[in-house]
This record gives sequence, C-alpha cells and structure tokens, in this order.
Amino acid sequence: MSDESHPPSAMIRLARPGDGAQVEALAQVALGADSAVPATPGAFAAAIDRHGGRLVLPHGTGSVLVACASAAPGDPPLGLAYTCPPVRLIDQYAEFGPSGQRRLAGALAELELLAVAACARGAGVGTALLAAAEEQLRSAGCRLVFAKVRSADGPVLRWYRRRGYLPAAPGEPVTLDVDGNRIVFDDGGDGHRLTVKPLASDARIRRAFAPGGTYLAVLAAPHEHRPLPH
Repeated sequence: MSDESHPPSAMIRLARPGDGAQVEALAQVALGADSAVPATPGAFAAAIDRHGGRLVLPHGTGSVLVACASAAPGDPPLGLAYTCPPVRLIDQYAEFGPSGQRRLAGALAELELLAVAACARGAGVGTALLAAAEEQLRSAGCRLVFAKVRSADGPVLRWYRRRGYLPAAPGEPVTLDVDGNRIVFDDGGDGHRLTVKPLASDARIRRAFAPGGTYLAVLAAPHEHRPLPH
C-alpha cells in the first residue's frame, strides 16, 4: 500500500453485480499476485456478480466496497476494501452458541482485502476506502477491526500505523471482551502481523505484560483490563 497524501477524487460505493471480475483482479493485487482480470471468474467474483457487495457468510455478513473514478455507469473499480467476520476465529468459540457467535461477529471484524490499482495510487484512494470501511463497521456497532500484514512489509505496517492502527509484535496476542467473555487471538504464526484499531468511541488499546510476554488489550474506558491467564 503506497503512502497517499492527496485528497481522494474517487467515489466509494458498495460493489454491485457486474463488478466481480474487476474486484477479483484487485483482490489479486491485495494478495500480491498478478492484477490481470481473470479469464474465468472465481468464487469471489461469482458471489459479487450474484449478490453485489453484501455477502452472506457464516456468523454474519461481508462487505465489499469499491472506489471508482466517477458514478458513471460502467466505470470500473479502481480500489477495493473487503471486511468480514473472522470466520475461523469465531468457529473456535462454538461454546457461545449461534447467537453468541453472531454477537462476536458484530463486535470484531477483519479487513481481509485492501487494494488500489496501480493507475490510482498516490491519490488517497486507499485512505478513503479504509475510512469508509471503518465508518460502515462503526455504524453497525463493531468495536475492533484488524488486518493481517506480511511481517516483512514495513511500509504497509507504517501506512496502517499512520491511520490509527497499532501493529502487534509477531505472535503477540490481542484480547477483547465480548458479553463478559474473553476473546484471545494472534497472527497464527504464518508470517503476518496483526494491526488493530478500536472503532468504539470509548475503546482504547493498551500493551500489557503477562508471564511470558506482552499482549494487546482492547479496553472500554474506564474499566481496567483483566490479565491473561497463566
């Protein structure tokens, strides 16, 4: 993600049927692959072309926002922001039951994909997409959003930090209380680092110490954090 300091000129909207191939090409950019429009649409493109930017997922709904140069019909997407419930994490809390898992999905979101086409970089499009995605999540009651960034990608980690995200150290856990239950997750040891941002107006993140290391605690002021179990 390049550093963007200029006001964005793009229009942000929900993806709609017909955007699938272009959105899938942008998803490949986010994943570090070839940005060519695929000859055969994959599952992500097919879902967008069928349902638009609201994708029904286990435990909740994913949202696909795109940036276009204008509102003109047929204007192709130049950027993508895809947020969704962290399904695999939520699956680990089956003891919460379906309703509890849905509440967890409402409180915690993953920014799974964020990408801007090469021709639109440096104009604030990524920043505008990120802000729009955050506002959408905040309006829905989300308390914390996180992204996973390759550990070696210092420029992208700094890009997120400048926009209010706190990068976790490799393997450093993040904790969040939902309905009185402690949720703990980390980067999974897959070569990525978590970068996290509280969205609730009363929330903040504090790095705390526990036996064996540190962790990031998401706190709702003025409450104090509970330490991790030994």
